[in-house]
Amino acid sequence: MVRQDESLALARHEVERLFGQCLLRLQANELLMKSIITAHQLSAPLPAIEKAQADRAAEIGRKTMGSLVKDMMGSFIVREGQEAMLEDRDDAPSIGWKFRIAFPAEEFARIEAEHCNLVLLRNTLVHHFLEQHNLRTADGCRAAHQTLTSTLDRVTRAFEELRCWASDMERSRQVLADHLASSDFENFLVHRRIPWHIMTITQALHEAALELARGDWAPIDTATCWIKERYPEERPEGYGCKSWRQVIHETGRFDLKVRKVDGRRQAWYRPRNWVSAQL
Repeated sequence: MVRQDESLALARHEVERLFGQCLLRLQANELLMKSIITAHQLSAPLPAIEKAQADRAAEIGRKTMGSLVKDMMGSFIVREGQEAMLEDRDDAPSIGWKFRIAFPAEEFARIEAEHCNLVLLRNTLVHHFLEQHNLRTADGCRAAHQTLTSTLDRVTRAFEELRCWASDMERSRQVLADHLASSDFENFLVHRRIPWHIMTITQALHEAALELARGDWAPIDTATCWIKERYPEERPEGYGCKSWRQVIHETGRFDLKVRKVDGRRQAWYRPRNWVSAQL
């Protein structure tokens, strides 16, 4: 009888150890989610950026795990094709950023279901574990041990996935910080000189020229239609230009000429140093 009592006590102690480990891992998972949601986006006037960051951290810090999952899905984790731009502010000079990871619809649904299930699992663990498992018997302890082992495995996998996403975001933030510290950004901020060599619109024009060139030159009208299909957010107005021809001229990275085609004048362009661009 003494040995049975000792064996049951040891089994129960192991269950309690696993229970505590699960709770700690769930809490670590929740804290990491708060950190990601706090840091992945912000938009505020420049003088208020530090206060805005502190206010956002305080707001996110008060949220429950269920609310955090709702905030994360569709904002930091998004479906492919839903990578919306950050809304512009017009109240004061401001700075803003938004980091997102886009997944195919099926993978997005898996991630959303997994984290919603983790919320249910966490609530069940905290509020109903002793109702579901009789720790006064050996069989009850064995069943509890199996449940907790499975739970710890699921939470650990979710935590590692979150940690990978956090690492990806941190690398992106470092790239952003490097750009903000660069002479290109200083020239843009102080002298309003656009760093065309790193702009998406420049890359789009280059890709279109490579795709559509006829004897080295590409027609601008055809190229802009190609770009609108693949880069719908890229427009001359976004760079202070009135036309695509002005963008091509302002970048300083393309040659531009007008030729007659079927009796009408048409603008054509090509990347400078075309031969080296082809190699």
